[in-house]
Amino acid sequence: MAGIIAIVNTNQAPVGEMLLRAIADVPGNPGSSAANVRVESNVGLGVVPFCPATAAHYGSASVARGADEQPLTLDGQVWTVMDGRLDDRRALEALLEGESRGHLDAEPDAALLARAYAKWGDACVSHLLGDFAFCIWDSRRRRLVCGRDHFGVKPLYVAHVGGALVVSSVLRWVRRHPAVSHRLRDEAVGDFLLFGLCMDPSQTAFADISRVPPAHRLVYCAQTNSTRVERYWELTAGETAREADPQEYLEQFSSLLRSAVADRLTERTTAVLMSGGLDSSSVATVAADVIGPAAPSRLRAFTIVYDTLMADDERQHSSDVAASIGIPICHFAADQYRPFERWGSGLAPPEPSLEALTAVMADLLHLLSQQSHVALTGDGGDPMLLPSSVIDHVGHVSAAALAIDLWRAWRAHTRPPFGIRSRLSRWFASAGVQPAWLSRELTGVFDARTRQQDVAARRAARGGARRAALSDVSDPWWPSTFESLDPGATGCAVELRYPFFDVRLASFLLRLPSFPWCVDKHILRSAMKGRLPESVRTRSKTPLAGSPIAPGDQWSVRQALALFDATPEIARFVDVDTFRTTVQGTSLLSNASLGAWAAISLAVWLRCDSGAAVQ
Repeated sequence: MAGIIAIVNTNQAPVGEMLLRAIADVPGNPGSSAANVRVESNVGLGVVPFCPATAAHYGSASVARGADEQPLTLDGQVWTVMDGRLDDRRALEALLEGESRGHLDAEPDAALLARAYAKWGDACVSHLLGDFAFCIWDSRRRRLVCGRDHFGVKPLYVAHVGGALVVSSVLRWVRRHPAVSHRLRDEAVGDFLLFGLCMDPSQTAFADISRVPPAHRLVYCAQTNSTRVERYWELTAGETAREADPQEYLEQFSSLLRSAVADRLTERTTAVLMSGGLDSSSVATVAADVIGPAAPSRLRAFTIVYDTLMADDERQHSSDVAASIGIPICHFAADQYRPFERWGSGLAPPEPSLEALTAVMADLLHLLSQQSHVALTGDGGDPMLLPSSVIDHVGHVSAAALAIDLWRAWRAHTRPPFGIRSRLSRWFASAGVQPAWLSRELTGVFDARTRQQDVAARRAARGGARRAALSDVSDPWWPSTFESLDPGATGCAVELRYPFFDVRLASFLLRLPSFPWCVDKHILRSAMKGRLPESVRTRSKTPLAGSPIAPGDQWSVRQALALFDATPEIARFVDVDTFRTTVQGTSLLSNASLGAWAAISLAVWLRCDSGAAVQ
């Protein structure tokens, strides 16, 4: 777990080591000199371990073989910095070793990455599995090659301005480079006010800073002074898997889920963020099974609960799961938190965000870090196992196959969604509601209606029998969430890992027949039979019984206007007078008033982010 950075001065000016060290710091300790750096004329690489446990693995910038010292080189010519983890190492090692076997199993992931680059060049990222972000400087060919994992679990930001190319896994490090301005990107802010996040996976809220999107690589060639960003993998549903024996589906799923969890259990102790729901409870159960008899000492569950704010039975359900698999559990009460709490004291997110209760996760991660620097989550089960309707299967699945699937669904006592109502809703849905209070300055460069139509068309373009799941899994909300919980953003040395976002498992699940396997997560419930308490295994998906924000902390129009008056920068995006006359209500922090909530969040963020510039 570390932050990485690469700087290439494309104007050939030397990279200053002091600048590189000043840009990079340890979360929670600005100005730390813990960065390990390598400077070669106009190129600099740096890596900063985020916790003592990982600091031991990042030594000086010497030639390393078999030791995880970064920046790492195997030949003195190609240098690598990497954050993350490589999965299915045995398969990768077999490809790299050829006929010989066994001498790579002790090498760190960064060394395997270097060997993969030596063998496949730019295409090396296509042979990797896991959660990773990396930068490779090839001094022979004068090229910088960077890559980001398939689902974007690890962030990777880039700025190419003022004669410098800056690439880093930490957004604030890129912002610190003197050539990078703090100007906001109008289109990204417009997206935030419409959708709650930037819908372009290649852009950030800052005009000078882009993202390397998930499943993409960036290649800079000094000889031509050119940069290209290209996709190396695309998630597709593929042809629906057909097994004569339904048991085959269960066995494949159970094996792949176990592999996904096992590859993420790399530390001596591991936490699991476990509600009383099916997905996270299943991950915890599989993790305990993989660890074996040592699970009570190596695995611990953490659960957010509400004791007074709303009716909440997560405490009981999560306790039942922890007891059934024999691991300790810690319940974290979140009743007393207020919206935007401590945003002015370092808890404001790196970019505008609808998540007003970041203090909850900050305190939970701090508590969790006393147990482990790695936590598993059950995120991803909902989108991966989202069934399509019967109507969506027409034209994509043969009548005979659909009949068999429906018969199996009847045998399994599941009720497939037919889809007439949802299809009619899509046909007759409007283009969306554009807030009347968007400022004239913003609408001069940002067409809200056209943008909503473009986003809707892009979502509708995903076809196939598993269209709904593919659309949800591919939504930009996921990498945005991963980025917001990365240690480089939270400032807490805890890395979240997501077994359901495993390429092998996801590829299988998106080829799974919707009926019966995805209806009410039938395949997961079947796989967990006899392994989870029945009260949890058969429990329906249960949303929160109320708002996590106390009634006394809801925001009214009056409070919003007072905030806007104290934040003159908001006028660049919000026509305050129109907001005053068109927005109604005493509870604006809700999904029912997304635009108003976004405007409030943006104003608070602008007040807390002193570096952001509205020009």
